[in-house]
Amino acid sequence: MKNIYIAATLLLCAFGAQASEADKSPVTTIEIQEGVSVTINVKSDGQPVAGALIKIVHERMTVGSGTTDASGNASVSVKNYTGQTVTIEVFHKLYASEKLRDRTLKEGANFNVIMRPKKDSAEEITAESEEKTEKIEGQIEEEQKTAEEAAAEKEASLKRQEELRKEQEEIAAETEKVNKEAEEAAEEAEAIRKEAEELNNGSAEMTEERRAELEKNIAAREAAAKQRQEEAEARRKQLEEKAAATAALERDRKAEEEAQKEAERIQKEQEKARKEAEEAAKEKEKELKKEREAAEEEAKEAEKEAKEEAEREKEEEKARKEAEKEQKEAEKAQKEAEKEAAAAEKEREEAEKLAEKRAKFQEKLDKLDEDQAKIDADRKDLEDEQKKLDKKVAKGKKLDKLKEEQIKLDEKHLKLDEKQNDLDEERKKILLKMKKLD
Repeated sequence: MKNIYIAATLLLCAFGAQASEADKSPVTTIEIQEGVSVTINVKSDGQPVAGALIKIVHERMTVGSGTTDASGNASVSVKNYTGQTVTIEVFHKLYASEKLRDRTLKEGANFNVIMRPKKDSAEEITAESEEKTEKIEGQIEEEQKTAEEAAAEKEASLKRQEELRKEQEEIAAETEKVNKEAEEAAEEAEAIRKEAEELNNGSAEMTEERRAELEKNIAAREAAAKQRQEEAEARRKQLEEKAAATAALERDRKAEEEAQKEAERIQKEQEKARKEAEEAAKEKEKELKKEREAAEEEAKEAEKEAKEEAEREKEEEKARKEAEKEQKEAEKAQKEAEKEAAAAEKEREEAEKLAEKRAKFQEKLDKLDEDQAKIDADRKDLEDEQKKLDKKVAKGKKLDKLKEEQIKLDEKHLKLDEKQNDLDEERKKILLKMKKLD
């Protein structure tokens, strides 16, 4: 009885501590530390592109964003990354959008992006009208595509915000439910404690059957209450993790907005500078056009003379190269013949050396075969002696003397075994050396 009372009291304390903790711990303060940080390098025509907006997207959701600096680099962090494939999207007003699809991120990884300018340079603007029209049409198509992508991205962003709002409401409702369950469990623990007290105070007037029934009932309710406590704790942890993930998504969305604003600011400044430079380039182009036309005429004459001179030099160079080629081929053929002769001589000498070594090894093997024959003969003699000895032992006479003979016979076998082992080891060494010669 005393043990049941103590257990009920401890259970009540545990429920009270849990309910208090659930009331005081906000579920949105947990930080998810897992993730990766990568660097995106953006260039165009070998030059860094500053102010480009970088987005790392998974299933139309932005999980990381940033803006390139003056060196064209942007360091982007993706929190809670689990190895899924992502798309790296790069946007800039002055360049066509680029995407790196189906990429896997690793800590410290670098990704290089090459962007193509949207608009033509001052020199290209002065090109023929048909070519210029085709380029403008291409630009319009590219800009329409970019606008469609921006609209889709905006729609996805609004959808994500609505989903985040609903999810936060669901988390708040579920949290309230968990807290309520904890309170109910605490109340039940209090009821169990009171019953345990009553059972303890009234045990003198109670029958053994009634006491056993009450103790069994309290133990069952105690176990059920403990299980509900564990389930409530597990749900509370799940809610904390879910709330933390939702908070991380909200941070990513705000970071994306900040990166986009910064990118737009830098790109506007670049657009203004580009237009000013383009106007200056057009004026300069007009001034240089006349000078260029006059220089072109002079260049044509000089080019004609240079071509004629080049043709003469080309013919002379061709004849010289042909002569050098024939000479080199003759020298090459002579060197090849000398090389082949030297190789053949070397091969012959090596073959003779190998033949000598093999012959020496074979002599040693033949000698070992002779020694083997002797060992086999000695072994045969010992076996014959053993048979004779076995017959004497079978008669059962003079066994002490026969025992000494058996010992001597065994010693002879051991000596032959040692000779056999030495011979086998020697044969192995010789065969190994012969194998190396092959």
